[in-house]
Amino acid sequence: MSAALPVLSQEAPVLKVATTEYPPFEYVKDGVLQGDDVETVRTVLQAMGYEPKFQVLPWARAEMMVRRGNADLLFSLTSSPERERHYLFTAPISEARDVLYARKNAGLSWTSYNDLADLSVGVTAGYSYAPEFMAWLMQGESQVVTMNQENPDLAGLRMVAMGRVDVFICEQTACDYLIETNKGHYPELSRVAALPGVVGDERFFRAAFSRKRPDARALRNEFNQVLKGLGLAATD
Repeated sequence: MSAALPVLSQEAPVLKVATTEYPPFEYVKDGVLQGDDVETVRTVLQAMGYEPKFQVLPWARAEMMVRRGNADLLFSLTSSPERERHYLFTAPISEARDVLYARKNAGLSWTSYNDLADLSVGVTAGYSYAPEFMAWLMQGESQVVTMNQENPDLAGLRMVAMGRVDVFICEQTACDYLIETNKGHYPELSRVAALPGVVGDERFFRAAFSRKRPDARALRNEFNQVLKGLGLAATD
């Protein structure tokens, strides 16, 4: 009688995934990466048969890793023609809505970008906003203040609260979350709120595969198929 052959375990292939802290979409709590977009990406990749290896970095470094092919996938980000040169974007994984934050007692409102003329406008370095908004900023009608801090959205909100910037553009879900969870430590955040009106159209956050991978298109297509099959895609 022959001896039984040992069963060889097969480990799932690893995909290197880069992201940054952007609560509530992705953030680290008690040493664990979590958030709605994290769970979506993890669930889809595991359903595809891959084991995601997440690395949390400042946004500029995360982008550079994926552009150079040192990581396979990046999330969460909006698509743009410039970014399309480096990535193959997936279908939407969540919605994005950029708004302007100001001090509650500042008496500010806007219906067109020209209403922001002569104001200081805070933006986050490396972020992609509505093209018409970026084009208006390039005209020089306002003073642009760029946030390069490790947590740029929190820094921008605090600068508004302290009167160092008039308005700050931010994704509303993310910045409302930052205000609510940080106002105990930074009481000045209670003085800040979103102004009515959306900057550009409501957009979508996506994941993006590095074009440096020869199989990037096949991975992106499979990701989209699984995302839709699991009912996790945001409405495009």
